[in-house]
Amino acid sequence: MRIPIYIGLLLIPFLTACEKIYTPDIETVSGQLVVDARITNDPNRNYIHLSRTRSFYDVMPVLEVSGATVTLVEMGGPTIKSYESSTGHYTLNGLPTPGKQYFLRIVMPNSINTYESRAVTMPAAPVMTNLTNEHIVQIVNENSGESTPRTYERPARQINVDVPISNNLSYFRLDVRSLLEYTYTADPGHPHLWPTAYGWFSYQNKQHFNLVGPSEAVDPTIIRKHQLQILSYDPFNSAQYDTLVVKGWILLVDMFSTSKESYDYHQQLNGQFDATGSLFDPIQTQVYGNIICKTNPNEKVYGYFDLNSFSEYRYYIRLNLPPAEIVTREIFKYPVIPYSGLIYGIEGEPPIKPSWWEE
Repeated sequence: MRIPIYIGLLLIPFLTACEKIYTPDIETVSGQLVVDARITNDPNRNYIHLSRTRSFYDVMPVLEVSGATVTLVEMGGPTIKSYESSTGHYTLNGLPTPGKQYFLRIVMPNSINTYESRAVTMPAAPVMTNLTNEHIVQIVNENSGESTPRTYERPARQINVDVPISNNLSYFRLDVRSLLEYTYTADPGHPHLWPTAYGWFSYQNKQHFNLVGPSEAVDPTIIRKHQLQILSYDPFNSAQYDTLVVKGWILLVDMFSTSKESYDYHQQLNGQFDATGSLFDPIQTQVYGNIICKTNPNEKVYGYFDLNSFSEYRYYIRLNLPPAEIVTREIFKYPVIPYSGLIYGIEGEPPIKPSWWEE
């Protein structure tokens, strides 16, 4: 039966009056143990951090777990003890041996609960070779505040490496920091023999894990042209051209060999980071770690125990638009470089170039 138009109009106020903003009840489960642990062959990159979950609406600081007994246990062998270096942070007194299996044991204060990870084999140190680069054009969507984003093309350089693999060593994770070196001149109209300042700042994708696995391999012995980073030919705004001069890039690459289980876990986390709000996005509770409560198996434990071997690589790269020369070379010194900085000269004197500076 068709409803006359005037009756339909009369129904509108009643239909709209039924609208109500729905505020869902969010489960506020708190107090579960969170374990963030990565053990490598380098004591400076090892950490074990214990904390507890908070409720969704809690604005209090992280709940650190202090006073726990944390040990790295070799299967069929001795244990490596730890000490609490700061509240909730534990440091091991030794290092694992490649080829042997270990698990992490955590005994809470007053022996209330004991937690253990699954056993993990300490892998051999990773290797990467043959740094290459290629010209690409990125499609950039820039939100300029208008109704539709501005889309434009940006030429850039993609930096790749080859990674040898074997049956025992085929899963890796990379932490890549791109450090831009530049000089600053206060008075570009009257150039001096030296710049006014040496400056640098870093780019690092902390929202996505750079993972390497055998699914990329065409050859069973090597993964070719795995993407390390994409570098822009023009990292500065055009308004800064007169005062800032690019001197090159330094790529700082921390490479970790890992297990298939760790690779799969971090792939799932990448799926969380890349979620776009779609109905088919992965659900957070589908990402499980490798740690259980031995005294109460029904208790949820969050986090992951990772056992990795570590290698460090650094490269200097100076970009020019094709067909000009692209300079690349490996750097064989590894000093600590601050994330960013700017060094000025004093009273008309030239600035002191950082000892790690590359040109």
